[in-house]
Amino acid sequence: MALKFNSLFSGLQLVFLGLLLSCCQSKDRSNLFMVCGDSKVLLVDYEKSMESTEPVVIWTWDAQKAPDLPEAYRTKKFNTMDDCKAVNGGAQLLVSSSSGGVALLNGKDRKVAFFATVPNAHSVEMLPNDRIVAAASTNSKGNKIMLFDIDQSEKVLFEDSLYSAHGLVWHEASSRLFALGYDVLRAYKMPSPDRLVLEKEWKIPGEGGHDLQLAPGASHLYMTEHTGAWRFDIKEEKFSKLTDFPQAENIKSIGEDASGQFIFTVPEKSWWTHHVHFHQPAQQFAFPDMKVYKARWVR
Repeated sequence: MALKFNSLFSGLQLVFLGLLLSCCQSKDRSNLFMVCGDSKVLLVDYEKSMESTEPVVIWTWDAQKAPDLPEAYRTKKFNTMDDCKAVNGGAQLLVSSSSGGVALLNGKDRKVAFFATVPNAHSVEMLPNDRIVAAASTNSKGNKIMLFDIDQSEKVLFEDSLYSAHGLVWHEASSRLFALGYDVLRAYKMPSPDRLVLEKEWKIPGEGGHDLQLAPGASHLYMTEHTGAWRFDIKEEKFSKLTDFPQAENIKSIGEDASGQFIFTVPEKSWWTHHVHFHQPAQQFAFPDMKVYKARWVR
């Protein structure tokens, strides 16, 4: 059943981020999705976009207009937003940028609660004990995962090398962090709040590992690499090619909601696209004024 946003969102383009994201905690929250690119993150209403045949954007957060970010972050380190995730039940939002920054936004007031420099950041994930882990991809100071405390902006607690680090997922059921690199998928345990320990590593099918997302039900992960999209069964520790899915080179993001509908992005020019695609059922929305990198269901 689609959410009815007519009365809730009419005329509220400047409504608090927290109030909007709190709506996402209902059973129909997958009707909302986020899009990131340039210096921005957009929250979009899927159902209302279907009715209007173009994206209905509920709010936009632009790092360049965030007064509580230091100038270097506002003007330089968030110019190429490449990941966005609603966390803590939608109460907060994680963002990362290949320009060199990651941040945590509070929901109620849209204030920046945490920020840090991460060379060529390509993903960021929330961990237990108020920790954040970020993936620093190919860079003279990158190729690693970096651990932070949300109460200590810019202070690195722990690092571990991972070439072309691109994807991060915390799997609560097994208390493990999955990290995707150029040609490997790793599992880390977290024996203490300030340390990660490599537990296991698997060679991925193909190379150029890019996106990593947890599937509904948390029994498997979705992974993309240069040639297409794959499923990784966490219990069986096996990869299998996704069937009945639009395979393409360099899929930048992939995700599935509880209904089984996929959201994904594929580059059209260099690394970006102007479209967000959906599968089962198929749909797409255009963002002609934005260099879109990833898109995420809000769940």
